[in-house]
Amino acid sequence: MNPTDLQTTSVADAYLALLASRGVDYLFANAGTDFAPLIEALAKAQAGKSEGRHPQPLLVPHENVAVAMAHGYYMATGRVQAVMVHVGLGTANAINGLYNAARQNVPILFTAGRTPILESGVAGSRNNYINWAQELFDQAAMVRELMKWDYELRHPLQLETVVDRALALATSEPQGPVYLTLPREVLAAACDGHTSRARTSIAAATPPQADATALAQLAAWLRAARAPLIITSSAGRKAAAAEALCALAQRLAVPVVQYRPRHLCLPLTHDMHCGFDAAPLLPVADLVLVLESDVPWIPDQVAPDAACKVVHLGVDPLYARYPIRGFRADLAITGEVSGALAQIDLILQKPDSEFTARIGARRRTVAEFRRASGLTAPKMTQAPAAMSAKWVTRCIDDLCDADTVLLNEYPLVLEELLQIKPGNYFSHSPAGGLGWAMGAALGFKLARPDQTVIAAVGDGAYMFGNPTPAHFVSRAAGLPVLFVIFNNRRWGSVHRSTMSLYPRGYAEQSEQPPLSCLEPSPDYEKIVQASGGYGECVTDPAELPAALQRALHTMRVEKRQAVLNVQTEINYARTS
Repeated sequence: MNPTDLQTTSVADAYLALLASRGVDYLFANAGTDFAPLIEALAKAQAGKSEGRHPQPLLVPHENVAVAMAHGYYMATGRVQAVMVHVGLGTANAINGLYNAARQNVPILFTAGRTPILESGVAGSRNNYINWAQELFDQAAMVRELMKWDYELRHPLQLETVVDRALALATSEPQGPVYLTLPREVLAAACDGHTSRARTSIAAATPPQADATALAQLAAWLRAARAPLIITSSAGRKAAAAEALCALAQRLAVPVVQYRPRHLCLPLTHDMHCGFDAAPLLPVADLVLVLESDVPWIPDQVAPDAACKVVHLGVDPLYARYPIRGFRADLAITGEVSGALAQIDLILQKPDSEFTARIGARRRTVAEFRRASGLTAPKMTQAPAAMSAKWVTRCIDDLCDADTVLLNEYPLVLEELLQIKPGNYFSHSPAGGLGWAMGAALGFKLARPDQTVIAAVGDGAYMFGNPTPAHFVSRAAGLPVLFVIFNNRRWGSVHRSTMSLYPRGYAEQSEQPPLSCLEPSPDYEKIVQASGGYGECVTDPAELPAALQRALHTMRVEKRQAVLNVQTEINYARTS
C-alpha cells in the first residue's frame, strides 16, 4: 500500500479518511451547527464523490448514550471508536459517560466542535447568534481531569499528527479517553492535494512489563505463604489475563475474590472462586495479591492483618489519577497482568515437597470454604413468593448460552450467574456514572450482531440511560437488545448509604425515605413501544421465565428490542 495514498480536498474529508484508515468504524455523533463541514463531507461520500472510505456515521440523540456506545463497541472489539458532540454543550452532556470510560480504562476518541474562532471573513466563521454565547474560555477544562490528553486542531497541516497522537495516547496503558476539539473554520478549510499516510505515524506504547526482581520477590512470598489471597476487579479486562489468573490460581490453590468485578475474571464454577467479598478471608490471609483492583476492600469494615504482606499488581497499581487512595502496599508492581502472572508461574514451576504440601492443604481448605459459603450449593429452582433480585438473576442466567453477553448496571446477584464466562460479562465502572448499560449494550450489539445481548438495569439506571434516545438508536440501527429493569421504585443505594451511617435513624423507619423514592413508578414498558419494541410489565415471580422467553423471541426472531419492567420487592438490607 502506498504510504501517502489518502488524497482529500477538505480538512473534514481528510479527518474522516484518517479515522477510517486508523480502524475507526463508527462516528457516534449528536450533531450541532459546528458539524456543517463534516456533514457535507459525509454527504459527499454518500454520493460517491470522495476518495477512500469514511467511518459510518451513527446519529445518537444524547451524548451520554453515544459515549456508552463507543464504550460498548470497544469492549466487543478492542478497537477505539470516535464520538463527536456539539461544542461545550455536548461535552457537558457527555461527562457522565466519560467519567465511566476514564475510570474503566476504555480508550475513546472523544471530539467536539468548537465555536468558530473568527467573527467573519472565512468559510466556517460565525454566522449564527449562538456562536458568541456558546464560546468558553477553556472548553476542555470541564473534562481535562478525566482525559489522558486534550488538544485543539489549529491548522490543516497538523491533522495527521494530531489524530495519530490522540489514538496512540488513548491506547497506551493505562488506556483511557482523549479529547480533541475541532474549530469549524479548520474543518471547512481546503487542503487540495493533501496526502496522509495510510498507516499511523505514531504507534501506541508497548504495555509495561513487570520488573523481574519484583516478580521474583512476589513469587518467593507466594512460595512461603500459608494462606495467600488474590483480590481482583478488572483483571478480566483482557482475555489473556483472565486465562493466566485461572491457571495460576488453580495450580497454586490460591482463593480468588472478585470484588465488585467490572469484568468476570474467573467462572463461578472455578475451584478457586471464593465469592465477591474479601471480608471472610482477608483477616486470616498472610499474603494478599491485589490484581487490577482500585478498592479491594472497605477499610473501616475489614483490613489485612498487620503481619500480612500486601502486593498490588497492574498497569497502574497505585491508581495515580485518584486523588487519595491509602491501601497498604508492601510491594507495588507496574505491569501487564497476563505477562506478570505467566512469569510467576514459570518461577514456581518446580515446587519442593513443603510447598506441594501447603498447596494440597490449601486446596482442601478452599474447597471447604466454598461448601460452607454456599458457593457450590444448588441455586434457586422454585419461584419465591416475592420478586427478589436473586430470582430475576436466576431466570436471566437460565436464558444464557455461550453466545450471550450480559451487561450489569447494579442489580444482578452475581452468585446466581453460573452460565456466564469471562469475556461475556461486563459491569459498570467504579465511578458509578448511571446510564451506562443501555448505550454500552447497543454498542456491543453493533460490533457483534449475531450475539444475544442483555442489559440488566435498575429503574433509576434506566432513566439515566436516556431511554428514548437509546430505544430510537436500537430501532434506527437495527440493534435488538433485551433490557431487563429491576424496578424496586427506589434509589436503593442512596437509602442503604443513609442506613449505614444512621442505622437506627428516622430514614430507616420511614416507609418513603426522603430523596430515595421513585414513585409513582412510570410504565417503563410503554417507552420502548414508541420505538417499535416489545414491552411487558412482570409482577408475578412464577410468570417471569415465560416473559423472558417472549422477550427473547422478540429479540432473536423478530429482530426487535424488548423491555421487561420487572416489579421487584423493596429490599433495604443493610450494607455489611
